[in-house]
Amino acid sequence: MEEKQLSFYQIDYETQTNEFASTPHAHKHYEVFFFEKGNATHFVDFEQYPILDHSLFLVSKNQVHYITAKPHTYNYGFVLSISQELIELLDKDLLQLFGSLTQSPAYHIEASQFFSAIFKQMKVELTEERPMNVRIVFDLLKVLLTYLLRSVEIPSSKRSSYETSFLEFLSYLEDNFRTVRSVKAYAQLMNITPGQLNRICKANADQTALNLIHYRINLEAKRKIFFSSSQIKEICFQLGFEDAGHFHNFFKRMNGKSPVQFREEMLQIFN
Repeated sequence: MEEKQLSFYQIDYETQTNEFASTPHAHKHYEVFFFEKGNATHFVDFEQYPILDHSLFLVSKNQVHYITAKPHTYNYGFVLSISQELIELLDKDLLQLFGSLTQSPAYHIEASQFFSAIFKQMKVELTEERPMNVRIVFDLLKVLLTYLLRSVEIPSSKRSSYETSFLEFLSYLEDNFRTVRSVKAYAQLMNITPGQLNRICKANADQTALNLIHYRINLEAKRKIFFSSSQIKEICFQLGFEDAGHFHNFFKRMNGKSPVQFREEMLQIFN
């Protein structure tokens, strides 16, 4: 493990008479936010989450996010950034805690002193560059996530028997949503029938497979329209649409507004 695989930042910010808004951004790495003191809002992939005392956020790579805070507010906490290479060493059940298509990135921590102690030790290890510090911090991260998993884990009696297959579908979807659009095609990749795939999705997300496919395409469209300077037509082809009109109709059906209207609204918010 190399030191560049982990980075640590301190959050210690008090707004004055003006509202604070960070620049919307995304990363190729993963981030863990823990707020000991919180009075702000965290926007992650167009969903709004309150930042309160003892808030934890597990933000995945490519998720567009930013923070806003009203005047005369105070936020104090920590951020740990983790590389893709390192995150892949986590057990699958721990990795599933990070924000995803079906998983919220936001948690409220009751055992706040325990989490604070872990983050403070991470800070010491990484800022003082102690021997084997990355290995120790990674182990501390696993302890933190395991503790979180224990507190939020669904009892085995309520778990879906399709859970493993559902995670397999989400993995295929993440890798292929730009080019594979049909339920039948994903079912073939998984060697099951379309009916079986729909039952898997209903049991785990209360959604049909097609709804999840469309949701993932739409999320990427919103990310690109909001976060990139690419022309709408260029984004259309990047997402595998052969016709700009088809993309326009798809986006408006999913969001109630056209791609151009969505971009204009986003620009008004941040200009």
